Amino acid sequence: MNQKDLIVTVEMACSVDGKIADEKGEEGFLLERGWEIMLELLQEQDVLIWGRKTFESVCTWGEEYVQDLKKIPIILLSRSKEKPVDWDNVFVCSSIDECLVQCQEKNWTKLFVSGGAQTNNQFLQAGVVDKVILNYNPVIFNQGIGVFEGDFIEQKLTLEQVKQDQQGIVQIHYQVEKEK
Repeated sequence: MNQKDLIVTVEMACSVDGKIADEKGEEGFLLERGWEIMLELLQEQDVLIWGRKTFESVCTWGEEYVQDLKKIPIILLSRSKEKPVDWDNVFVCSSIDECLVQCQEKNWTKLFVSGGAQTNNQFLQAGVVDKVILNYNPVIFNQGIGVFEGDFIEQKLTLEQVKQDQQGIVQIHYQVEKEK
């Protein structure tokens, strides 16, 4: 299997103005439905990829969320390589390249990247992202953490689909245009 066999999707819940957390890193504005949407999308994926900070943040949300996480193969990106939990389903990688090798070794071809902002950005910079799914929550605030943060990137996208959820979440699916 090579990188061409991989399908990498970046999915994020955000405010209408593209914030995934406030300036303190808190995500209280996000609707509970966003978590359910992510879990539904994960049913069609092989592995969830998060930054370590995102994982640790979600683990503070409560036992219900922790139990959901224990059912999903997860790769955490962390420079320290320190595993924050002793779960069999959690793996730690220190780079995108190491993560992709790990996925190939486990025959995971459908990779689901869902934060944080720097992790999303690193995957986009690496040129491996095929799809972007944004779940816009019905709220606006002009300060905080964006969906993609880090070194400058300009990436063209093609709109594939728009869905409106029952709680006012608008989900937009994009295909990433690959350079020829």
